[in-house]
Amino acid sequence: HVHAYERSYRVSNVAYNIVNGKCIPVLNDSAPVYITVGDGGNIEGLAGNFTEPQPLYSAYREASFGHAILEIKNRTHAYYYWHRNDDGNLVVGDSYWLLNQYWHA
Repeated sequence: HVHAYERSYRVSNVAYNIVNGKCIPVLNDSAPVYITVGDGGNIEGLAGNFTEPQPLYSAYREASFGHAILEIKNRTHAYYYWHRNDDGNLVVGDSYWLLNQYWHA
């Protein structure tokens, strides 16, 4: 397993080309955002070789210690941010606005 942080783009499926065998992420605004916060303290250490090469579906990835916060702002908006804190300081390493696509005023 990997001790690192990663957030995906909104990817709902993978197109597969049977001629060349390459998988290509399909971006879709109605698809979920996948977030892995696997960067808590551990005895194995961080996954330094995890960041490269970064796949096309990955919006952000980093092998640092940190934590995440999700702030629900209202019925339509939430703000997510991940803090890198391996140096003792709270530094926003990644952030993302989430919109409720199902709420209609």
